[in-house]
Amino acid sequence: MKNTILIFCILFTAAGCQTNKSQSQSEVDYVSVRLANANSNLNSCVNDAKRNPQVARFYEEIIYEKDDSSNKYSLIAKKDKLTDEQAEVLKQAITVLSKCREKMLSDMNGTPFQQTIYRYYSATEAIYIKLIKKEISIGDANEEKVKALAQQRIDWNNAANDFNNRVMSIQNAENESRRQAAAIMLPYMMQQQQNQQLMYQQQMQNLNNNRPVLTSPITTNCLTNGNQTNCTSR
Repeated sequence: MKNTILIFCILFTAAGCQTNKSQSQSEVDYVSVRLANANSNLNSCVNDAKRNPQVARFYEEIIYEKDDSSNKYSLIAKKDKLTDEQAEVLKQAITVLSKCREKMLSDMNGTPFQQTIYRYYSATEAIYIKLIKKEISIGDANEEKVKALAQQRIDWNNAANDFNNRVMSIQNAENESRRQAAAIMLPYMMQQQQNQQLMYQQQMQNLNNNRPVLTSPITTNCLTNGNQTNCTSR
């Protein structure tokens, strides 16, 4: 069950500077949060489910839990079909684990990966039905799970690539929209700058025109010769 989620990471760099998030960044954030929550909830649900003795036996005797499970290859090599008791264990385990599956599908709602998870669950349910009907052995069932997981990884990567292409397409459209807006605003901004320069020049001209004319100070020298005084100014 834990293998139904793969680590998902999209490296996204937003172009331009905006106060609010762009549509592309909002979509990336939304999907990233949904996937992180789904993965956390799934792990918690499965760990709780394994406290149930029937689920514990299911993973020990019938179907391996994850790729690095120690009993994976021993179960694949098993040629026996289910006993009636094991068939009952399988039915009860499926009932308990179905709650985790329902939660997982709900958490993945609104993401591009919901259908990938749904197809994987459908494939495993088909395996369980064949086991209960004793159409296949335990080993065959585990081999089919290996194939189902491999197909899920392919589907997951395809969905991730499609989503990434969609995000990039939206981002390119956003960048083009900003470029066009900048092209429209540029002449207006240049005209505003020219108007400001003309206004500044006019203000400086007015200041010069109204500035008082400064003259040099007049110096007067007087000389007295007897009863006569002569003064000169310069």
